[in-house]
Amino acid sequence: MRLLLIALAVTLVYAIVRGMMRSSATRRPRAPAVERMVPCAHCGLNLPEREALPVAGRFYCSEEHRRLAG
Repeated sequence: MRLLLIALAVTLVYAIVRGMMRSSATRRPRAPAVERMVPCAHCGLNLPEREALPVAGRFYCSEEHRRLAG
C-alpha cells in the first residue's frame, strides 16, 4: 500500500512539472504593437501618430512647427 502511494505521488509530481515545462515553452513574448507613423507637415520628420500634434488633418512634431506652418 505504501509503495502504491509513493508511486502515485511521484506520478503526480512528474505530471505537474511536465505541465509547467510545457506551458512555459509554448508561451511566446508579445510582439510590440505596430504604431502608425506620420510625417511632420513642416519638416517631414516621421513620428508616432500618438506623439504628433494633429491640426486640420495635418501632423506636426512640435508646437513651434505647428505655429510656423499656421
